[in-house]
Amino acid sequence: MSFSIEHIAIRCRDIEASVDYYSRMFGAKVILRRNLDNSRRIVFLRIGESMLELMHMGPASEPVDSREHYGVHHIGIKTDDFESAYQDLKAKGADFLGEPFEPTPGIRLAFLRDPNGAVIELAKRDPKVFQEAMNKGTVNW
Repeated sequence: MSFSIEHIAIRCRDIEASVDYYSRMFGAKVILRRNLDNSRRIVFLRIGESMLELMHMGPASEPVDSREHYGVHHIGIKTDDFESAYQDLKAKGADFLGEPFEPTPGIRLAFLRDPNGAVIELAKRDPKVFQEAMNKGTVNW
C-alpha cells in the first residue's frame, strides 16, 4: 500500500476571485467545477502535477495567521526559475510577507498570502543541496 497527497483544499470568501488569482499567479487550470446544494461550489485546479481544491461553502470565520497557530502552516509551490517567478508575481500584485531569502546556499524561499489568507511558500531547491541535507538527516539551517 502506498500513499501520496492528492490535493490541498482552501475555503474561499469569493471562489471566482480565488480561481482568477491562482490562474493569473501560477497558471492554474480549472479541471472540474462542482455545484453542491445551497449554492455551495467547489472548483478543482491543476497547478503543475498537483491539484488545488477551492471551496465556497458559505459564511466562515476570518482566518488567523497560520504561521502563529497549530495546523496547516503554508502551501509550498516550487519553481525552476525563482527570480523570474518572484518578479512576475510581484508585478501581478502578490502580497509578499517579506523579501526572498536563502536558508542555505542553493535554496531560495519567499512567502506570500492568497486572497483568503492562506500562506504560500514560493520555493526553488537545488536537488543536490536538498539530497545532501536528507543524507545527513538533520541540518541547522
